Amino acid sequence: MRATNNNSLQHTAIRHWLSWGVYPLSWAIAGCLLLAALYGYFDMSSAWMLSNLILLVLFISLETLFPFQRRWGATWSSFFTDLKYIFINGAFLGLVRSALALFAIDLSGSSTGLATEWPIWLQVVAALLIFEACQYSVHRYMHTGRGKIGHFFWRLHSAHHLPRKLYITMHAVGHPLNGLLIQTLCIIVPIWWMGYTETATTVFLMINAIHGLIGHFNVDTRMGWFNYVFVGTELHRYHHSSALKEAKNFGAVLSVYDQLFGTFVYRPGKPPEELGAFNEENYPGYQNILKSLLFPFRRGL
Repeated sequence: MRATNNNSLQHTAIRHWLSWGVYPLSWAIAGCLLLAALYGYFDMSSAWMLSNLILLVLFISLETLFPFQRRWGATWSSFFTDLKYIFINGAFLGLVRSALALFAIDLSGSSTGLATEWPIWLQVVAALLIFEACQYSVHRYMHTGRGKIGHFFWRLHSAHHLPRKLYITMHAVGHPLNGLLIQTLCIIVPIWWMGYTETATTVFLMINAIHGLIGHFNVDTRMGWFNYVFVGTELHRYHHSSALKEAKNFGAVLSVYDQLFGTFVYRPGKPPEELGAFNEENYPGYQNILKSLLFPFRRGL
């Protein structure tokens, strides 16, 4: 009995550490790789890619061992569906996204603009605020836009909301044109226009990647007051809620615009009851990738 109690206490302690330790650990990993790049051990593009790879492996391992909600975890069936999206988006969006991100780093090393002479910290803050302003506007319009254009953008975005689960590889579920739109309008164009340095661009992209992954993390990860600045799992879970009144939190990295415009939903320690699209019977099953990819272009919807 004592051994059982000890094991239970150890398990509870591990989960408590994970709840509050994963987020700062993620920043520490990215920070160490950035410093290594600054000291010349490898270039900025390699630092960005290596940071993504380490965090991806770490997060998948942790959510396999310590899932927050088993019902939201990957099954073999959903995992094989994810692989299909990863393959398609890898052939199109993944390569384009990586190319665009790497292009952004290369572009920042050879272009000048309004922000080029600013201190690094100010460039990073500006990059985050401008990206999030663009991303928040486009993302919110995808959910709330009206008329033919608004409905088209929602159908383009809807594939990402069809799964009733939330875990790391499910992040790949989505229409490739959706990602291309966000990457181009919200990342490439502002970087080209503002002329951030290579270092500032890499820091921005690392922070962006951390929150893109951790937002879909099926581990009880908590951020406390940082939720009033950044978007993590506690906020992004509600964005995937099947209840429209709470399916908000349109920010990707920063939560400040959600707070400014009344779309901020934060309920510490309380997850949404159900995930997925409202009235999901009106959509193709996300497992049918071909129908999901053609869905935005169907007439009479």
